[in-house]
Amino acid sequence: MSVSYWLHPLTTHFPALEGKHTCDIVVIGGGLCGTSAAYHLAETGISVVLLEARTLSESASGRNAGFLLQGTAERYNRAVGLMGHEKAKRVHSWSLENHRLMAEAIEVEKIDCAYQKRGSLQLAGSVEEEEELLESAKLLNADGFQANFVSQSELAPALQKAGFAMGVHLPEDGELHPAAFVRGIGLAAANKGVQLFENSRVIELDASVPGEVKVRTESGEIQASLAIVATNARAGDLLPALADKVDPVRGQMLSTGPNDPLFNCPIYANHGYDYWRQDEKGCVVLGGWRNLDPDGEVGHHEDIQAHIQGTMVDFLKRMGVEAPVVHRWAGIMGFSRDGLPMVGPVSGAPGALAGVGFTGHGFGFAFLAGKALAAQALEGQHPFCVDFDPRRFL
Repeated sequence: MSVSYWLHPLTTHFPALEGKHTCDIVVIGGGLCGTSAAYHLAETGISVVLLEARTLSESASGRNAGFLLQGTAERYNRAVGLMGHEKAKRVHSWSLENHRLMAEAIEVEKIDCAYQKRGSLQLAGSVEEEEELLESAKLLNADGFQANFVSQSELAPALQKAGFAMGVHLPEDGELHPAAFVRGIGLAAANKGVQLFENSRVIELDASVPGEVKVRTESGEIQASLAIVATNARAGDLLPALADKVDPVRGQMLSTGPNDPLFNCPIYANHGYDYWRQDEKGCVVLGGWRNLDPDGEVGHHEDIQAHIQGTMVDFLKRMGVEAPVVHRWAGIMGFSRDGLPMVGPVSGAPGALAGVGFTGHGFGFAFLAGKALAAQALEGQHPFCVDFDPRRFL
């Protein structure tokens, strides 16, 4: 019951690092951002090694709900208030470009990951949240994005039964099997020449000198010209400058067996704290409720919290889900200080770039982040890295 629905059964496809190796660029982290960086670097023909501490996608990339959502963790009206109109619009556009690139890669690489583009539904649990949703939808439409009002009578009966009174549908959003996608990109990268090593946790990174990067695992060493660190919540383990910029935050998840159709797209409610969907097999995947214990749901341990899981099961019953829970698990997200990804150069480590701090929206930004890091490594710049420069906290 503690293995992610998407990771069952756990499989290893690549060997552990042994001995000494050299390469042009070493990528640390086999989640969405790391595999994307390796994949896009491989297309240029340079030598790349990717190191993953566990197996590909076994951490946060294989422990989420598989949503492809636009925007940041903040709703659009709040994003505009926090970032300013122009940057909020630009950041929102980046997330849509990320989705487009992922859909393109699925088609080009023929990745079997149950991808669907059915949009997503935002639900309001209070009058105040209804007003926020409507304001966000109005701003989105004014800026050329799509957001459609959904009245209570148009909501699925299960949602009405749970007490929701309205929603906003975003037709450009999607969903997929997250681990299958990441593994598919990893395999595509390997087919393009990337050397992948699983069960190879990095215990030391020296990126103090550009062109002379040294990486050590328990049983091997890498010498490279550059390191790309894509370890998200564990960023501070290897890059001290990020230790107080990215916090590990735990999220609870569960999935049921096949159930009669109740929901026709990914759904999130309660300011994004609660989220669920029904996959192509009819299984309901549900996550969230971190706000029940915000001080307890922190750290690197993937612990299942019984009281939160119990509340989640009660919510399933309220909506009329009858299928039994068959998987329970937790995942660790990397929350940045300002809720935005940190992608690009890192203070104190001139031989490294980072792609971390996705704040629960990795599948909204991390694939494009990997591509941007590849461009930054080879060309010295990418506009995505300008918007999300980790050095903004200096």
